[in-house]
Amino acid sequence: MLSFLLDEKGKVGTNFFCVNTQSDMKTQSFVITGMTCANCVTRVDKALNQSDKVLEATVNLATEKARVVVSDNCDFDEIIEIVIKAGYGAIIDDKAHREKIRLAKLKAEKKLFWSFIISAILTLPMVIGMFAGMFEIHELMFFHTPIVQLILATPVQFILGARFYKGAFMALKNKSANMDVLVALGTSVAYLSSLIFGLILGNGHAVNFESAAVIITLVLLGKNLEMRAKKNTSAAIYSLQKKRAKTVHLLRDDKETDVPIEEVVISQHILIKPGEIVPLDVEILSGMASFDESSLTGEAVPVAKTVGSTLMEGAVNLDGIITARVIHTTDESAISQMMSAMEEAQATKPEIQKTADKISAIFVPIVLIIALLTCLITALITKDMTLGLLHATSVLVISCPCALGLATPTAIMVATGLGAKNGILIKDANALEHAKNVTTVFFDKTGTITTGKFQLESWSGSANEFQILASLESLSNHPLAKSLDKIAILPVTNFQELAGLGISGTISGKHYVAGNAQLMSDNGILVTSTSNTSIFLASKGKLLGTATFSSQVKADAAQTMSKLRENGVKTIMLTGDNVNSAAKINEIVKVDTVIAQANPAKKAEVVSKATNAMMIGDGINDSVALSSALVGVAMGAGSDIAMQSGDVVMTSESSLAKITSLITLSQKTVRKIHQNYFWAFIYNLIGIPLAAFGLLNPMFAALAMSLSSVSVIVSSLLLGTKKI
Repeated sequence: MLSFLLDEKGKVGTNFFCVNTQSDMKTQSFVITGMTCANCVTRVDKALNQSDKVLEATVNLATEKARVVVSDNCDFDEIIEIVIKAGYGAIIDDKAHREKIRLAKLKAEKKLFWSFIISAILTLPMVIGMFAGMFEIHELMFFHTPIVQLILATPVQFILGARFYKGAFMALKNKSANMDVLVALGTSVAYLSSLIFGLILGNGHAVNFESAAVIITLVLLGKNLEMRAKKNTSAAIYSLQKKRAKTVHLLRDDKETDVPIEEVVISQHILIKPGEIVPLDVEILSGMASFDESSLTGEAVPVAKTVGSTLMEGAVNLDGIITARVIHTTDESAISQMMSAMEEAQATKPEIQKTADKISAIFVPIVLIIALLTCLITALITKDMTLGLLHATSVLVISCPCALGLATPTAIMVATGLGAKNGILIKDANALEHAKNVTTVFFDKTGTITTGKFQLESWSGSANEFQILASLESLSNHPLAKSLDKIAILPVTNFQELAGLGISGTISGKHYVAGNAQLMSDNGILVTSTSNTSIFLASKGKLLGTATFSSQVKADAAQTMSKLRENGVKTIMLTGDNVNSAAKINEIVKVDTVIAQANPAKKAEVVSKATNAMMIGDGINDSVALSSALVGVAMGAGSDIAMQSGDVVMTSESSLAKITSLITLSQKTVRKIHQNYFWAFIYNLIGIPLAAFGLLNPMFAALAMSLSSVSVIVSSLLLGTKKI
């Protein structure tokens, strides 16, 4: 269930899943256009963070977005101007600009696709001519002549390859270097050496226009493959978007009308039929049906809902017709909240990424030095400058750090999607990185280890006195009161809620009080039990009976504790309840340690002193402890404050097994990031020496460079196939 999205009146907590900002700050996401590699990210990040307009900024290559925190008096146009000066474009990522963003992305995709197609068409004859020359196929050797190669290669180099020159110019203008610098420099060397040494000076062996053209064509191919693969890493968000209904069966004067979902407002009544997706967050007014909420909670078992139940957008009606009242529009719905949380996590830069950023910042300058040394040393040894330039071109092309910039964000994107499918909503990418290091897990008791619901365990009085207690408690909102069986209720007069104590009322002319031990003491009655899971009934200074309640332990609680223990993780129950109640629950779940009667301050103190601690909680009194932990996990039925404090939200309130799933997901994600770094570096570690010694043709270097990016993305996508 996703009841955590709602407060008592069915409204979303306004700050849920949002960044906690002070009143003089605001946070905005921007779509950044024109980024091609890790160095581009570094440059945009540096430009934003060095501005006195920006308080904090993080830039993500995989999502092509920047998340910027600015002061309230800052105009977003100023942020866009900063990005433009850095050589890129920026569009405010909000509802008003959604269509502009879609069109901009579509235009960029089409331009990139057709650039590759035209480049391939012009390059193919040169490749055919090259092989014709190698195998002396005279009918096709026309394409191998220098003048034909020049005609075909020139538009590829300077029109279709203009994007690389533009990117290189802006990078150098900002005193940095990126992939565009390497591609522009490498292909220009190949083109100009062919023109000067081959065509003008007449050295036929120096003509290799096809190398420059093939490099640009393969880089464009790699960019197309990369673009398509990056779309797949966002499949979880796209799948949520696809589940959204387009129209709603609106009820007006008991007449059904299909209207676009955007036109529906809060409190309107709608009809939901069998087989349909719940279009908006609603409260059921009439009818009963079973619903598949697996897309929201990861729970495969259908859930029965009836009048008064809350339904979240995205659930599937399996077998009944219901009418319902709309409680949230599309922008405030459960799916919108989930999408916002996932995008927030994907925009977060985990600590492991910082190392890659530092490497990428110095990587290109080092490559330029290696390429220069390769050119000079090769030319000195072989007495052939053309050969030196060819080897240097291979070094430049193989070294593009695209894969390095994609290694972490693509894995994070896939992991957050995999988590969401399993009911684990990750709000902070650092939590995903840190969860694998957790050695101690603290569990709140009520609502976390237990369901938060109570059942009557024993009654010490007579049946008549129990009927009196039930009648009094039927008018109370206390959680224990709701657990009493509603037998035949007697009329109650003079009913009164006694804050922090209990209730009082008159039945059949006799006055009764029912409540805790303090209330009994105030009425001159001494009770031996002080449990806060007991209700005492008294009249005229005499104790009539004691109702004792027990909290229902979640079905998988004991199994979860056992599994954590097997994995070397210490489990601690950290509760504000009394020692006896905590001990009773622990007889079932068997945690390693119990800390009872802990107020919020003590909870936070205990958690903050623990090394590599995870805190699991659901209440307002857990919020400080959640923030104090290395990883804070809020359970799905918790308060809005707990939701804001937690780094991770479990969207199902009924399962604790997802705690072990979170740790497993963290382990698999970090392992995948390390694998991605391996793939990102292995091409360079092997390719640069081969290129420097002339064992790697520039064309094959371009192919290897393109494949490095694709292999990293494919590696990340494989994470999505794992079970957690």
